[in-house]
Amino acid sequence: MLAHPCSDTHKPETMQVIEQMDAGESSSRTPTIYVVVPTFNRISYTEMFLSCLRRQTFTNFQVILVDDGSTDGTAAMVEQLFPEVHLIKGDGNLWWTGAINVGIKQVLVRASDVDAVLVINDDLEVDPDYFEVLHRLMSSMPNTLIGSVVVDIKNPDIIENGGVIINWLTAKHKRVNSRARLSDFAANTAVDVSYLTGRGTLIPVRVFHEIGLYDDKHFQQCGDTELPVRAGNHGYRLVVSYAAVVKSHISASDNMNVAKYYSIKDFKPYFFGMKSNCRLKYHLFFSLRTAQNPIYFISYFLCNLVRISYHFVIRLRFNVRKKGKDGGTRC
Repeated sequence: MLAHPCSDTHKPETMQVIEQMDAGESSSRTPTIYVVVPTFNRISYTEMFLSCLRRQTFTNFQVILVDDGSTDGTAAMVEQLFPEVHLIKGDGNLWWTGAINVGIKQVLVRASDVDAVLVINDDLEVDPDYFEVLHRLMSSMPNTLIGSVVVDIKNPDIIENGGVIINWLTAKHKRVNSRARLSDFAANTAVDVSYLTGRGTLIPVRVFHEIGLYDDKHFQQCGDTELPVRAGNHGYRLVVSYAAVVKSHISASDNMNVAKYYSIKDFKPYFFGMKSNCRLKYHLFFSLRTAQNPIYFISYFLCNLVRISYHFVIRLRFNVRKKGKDGGTRC
């Protein structure tokens, strides 16, 4: 396993395991953060991520890790090194969205409406005060889904994803403060956005009671953004907090949508591949499930089809394909 600064000699007890709550428990208690993490064959990243959680100053949380059939020893590593983690084993057919839903279903059995679910990927690292910050934010911003600002772990002062604002008629996506310096913003900066991702989003438990789970029927992968939009249409606020920072291993992504160039052979996986953010099926159902009326659905779907097609065409090269660690963008 990789040695890492997040690793320490703390005993497993430092990550508090929360027992099932009584249904009538008072809302005055400290809210519990339930951390739901999907993983598949990323044992080193998973170990580093869980080691970071061991160091959190806020300890009223529980981790539910859903391992969807890893063959690299992830499950055995978690059982041996992190026995306090609630490990759920899948058969390889859950994919991201199904794995998240399996974890959330476990949360809903034991959580109350004052609690929250943190949806987060395992290719991230966080500072020891990350949960403390989230707890403070959820207390000060009720009825809000709170996303994290994403920085590159190799250059943590540069914002990789500071939020996205969408024009729902033209499908224009504006990436907020991308490549800006995080240190240039006040610690309490919070940006209202159009959607949130699975890279550190805190969601009140009551949201799932009101609008349901993630849509794993139509989104095997890339299903992270649809539910927050649905919540926003239901009256919840969506923000990215620049106080809640996650550090991303950018190179860990196997998503083809961050390629710098495409070849003609990439046409099928780009528009129809399960892992592609630009899969036509995903865009159809994202448009359908998030539109507030039929006009918005038609306009957004058609304009977005043009947008993702343009993203592919301008990067099309013959017999060239280069992964975008140095300039690729997500469609």
